[in-house]
Amino acid sequence: MRTNVYWLALLFAPGILFAAEGSGEYDIIERTINFIIFFALVYYFAANAIKDIFKARRDSIANSLAKIQEKLQDSKKAKQKALNQLEEAKKTAKDIVESAHKESAIIVQKIEENTKNELENLVRQYNDHIAFEQRKAEKLIVDEILSEFLNKDSIALSKDVLMQSLLKKAA
Repeated sequence: MRTNVYWLALLFAPGILFAAEGSGEYDIIERTINFIIFFALVYYFAANAIKDIFKARRDSIANSLAKIQEKLQDSKKAKQKALNQLEEAKKTAKDIVESAHKESAIIVQKIEENTKNELENLVRQYNDHIAFEQRKAEKLIVDEILSEFLNKDSIALSKDVLMQSLLKKAA
């Protein structure tokens, strides 16, 4: 396009340079007719080229606009898809949180039950240990009393009296 302007300037340069030479008469009508003829010739030869240039430009702009509209639609679809995925992720997160709360409640309940069972076992073991220690102490006392009675030669008791006294001590 720029080269065409340079060629046209070179073509009309001599006419512009020699236009100042004149006798002082004004020939506006002839010049106007020459200009109209020039414009008609330019239009006749260059009209299709100019129309093609503008048509190509209009088509490229239309294509660019169509591509932009298509990208806009794709962006809107992608945005909607992302929003849908976000909603699904929120639902999933909510479900996970709810299940975590339920699981934690179940775990707490199991821990409480296990702790209660362990405490009951400890109490039962403690009671069994106390009963064992009491039997052990009773056995030691009985052994001590028996050895005391049996080692003394001065006291001679019958078996019935000895058993009754042991039963009284043990009870």
